[in-house]
Amino acid sequence: MKRRALMLFLILLGALLQQLLPGISLLGGMKPPILGAMALFHALHKGTPDLWIAVFFAALLQDGLSGGSFGPALLSFPALSLLIYRVRSEIFTDSLVTQMVVGALMGFCTAFAIGVFHSALGQLSVEPRLVFIRLFGALLLGLVTQPVVARVLLRTEALIPKWREARRWL
Repeated sequence: MKRRALMLFLILLGALLQQLLPGISLLGGMKPPILGAMALFHALHKGTPDLWIAVFFAALLQDGLSGGSFGPALLSFPALSLLIYRVRSEIFTDSLVTQMVVGALMGFCTAFAIGVFHSALGQLSVEPRLVFIRLFGALLLGLVTQPVVARVLLRTEALIPKWREARRWL
């Protein structure tokens, strides 16, 4: 129970950090996809119940805070997380290269889903140059963000058993 509460609290902190970070104008105004990186971290390292709680909570926050309509993250986060969860036994989950590839895939697919979803609803004007810049920017930001978020979450979760061990002996 405490682990799940910590997981949800860390996702809330990730959402706050994602909202506070400025968009990078060279990359089409994209922000680092911290919530998507957290969802994929749970797909790589957690069991099914924790995975789905984290993925849907992160997707709800992503769509709720994005300013557009609900849907893109609620479709892309679970689909990508399911894909990564299915192949995680065949990849090195803690490898830097794996983290970078998975992060780039997540950034690209999420930006693509957002673009398709909003253009289909008429909420986004499609300019090919800007679409390419945003997709490339999301790919680069996912490539950089995923390893950092994974390292921070692994270190944070590594503190919990030590704290319980120390408390048990007091």
